[in-house]
Amino acid sequence: MLNADRHEYPNHDALYDDYVERGWTDGLPVVPPSPEKVAHFLASAGLKADEVLGAVPTREVVVTAEHAAINAVMAGCRAEYMPVVVAAVRAHLHEKANCHSTTGTLSGAAQIVVVNGAVRRELDIQCEGACFGPGWRANATIGRALRLVIRNVCRAIPGFLDRASFSSPLRYSFCFGENEEASDWRPLHVERGFAPDESAVTVHSTMTFVPCVDFTSRSPEKVCESWLGMLRRYGVFTDRFLGEGQNLLMVVGPEHQRYFLEAGWSKDDIREYLWPRFQNPGPGERPVMLGSPEGMLLVAAGGPGMAETWFFFPHLAWAITEGLAHP
Repeated sequence: MLNADRHEYPNHDALYDDYVERGWTDGLPVVPPSPEKVAHFLASAGLKADEVLGAVPTREVVVTAEHAAINAVMAGCRAEYMPVVVAAVRAHLHEKANCHSTTGTLSGAAQIVVVNGAVRRELDIQCEGACFGPGWRANATIGRALRLVIRNVCRAIPGFLDRASFSSPLRYSFCFGENEEASDWRPLHVERGFAPDESAVTVHSTMTFVPCVDFTSRSPEKVCESWLGMLRRYGVFTDRFLGEGQNLLMVVGPEHQRYFLEAGWSKDDIREYLWPRFQNPGPGERPVMLGSPEGMLLVAAGGPGMAETWFFFPHLAWAITEGLAHP
């Protein structure tokens, strides 16, 4: 049984105008969350309306499956996306994902949703060319669903609990999949304790994100040295709350990945090379303060052409991985 209040509108334009007035959208049009659609989304994930997905104690907010379903409908998701949306919401509401700070910060941090496992192909989640950008329904609407939950349920509304000075376009939506088929590298979810045949979602909060472009390096060592220059320029910092669980998300494009593959380097080999070099920054360089080599989350994605790797520096949170629950 659904618990949300019912609202009647003569047409979609009236609904959209009212939602904008009430602050229930990100400014873009929404799909009307009819009771029938919300119930269908809940059924697709095998969840009851009042099942709790997590909470934000500092805001006295409890997020239910019904909340997630309403916002997934509004975001334009298909019903079959619902298990991925639920996993993303659960991950974001983990204590160490730090919803309160990452969505209220002046810096305008964004949440990245990385999808692993067979569900990527089942839902057509883009992992290759243009995977960070528009054009893919699953990528766009799953990422947007999480952000609408953050806005509408967790109350991160600009001028209220969202205190961002400038904010970021990444806050509309950011979701992509790992290109697991590109190599024999262990996928991110397997490295984080899931079986290869399981599907999982990792949510990483980031403020600073930069590409490291290098067209000249032709060996694993040279690519890593190029990366180090960028990583030491920006640095990674920690505090007592985050402790040893800090993460750095590193999305490796195919032009860089091929040099590692040709030399037989695994993700662990990359960590083994980089880790000791994080410890002693030079003059004018910043430390890369991760608790362990495993704090480097290496993900293969993107299309050919640009020889680059993208770094997504953490902001006040751990990256959290949640498995998908199927009905």
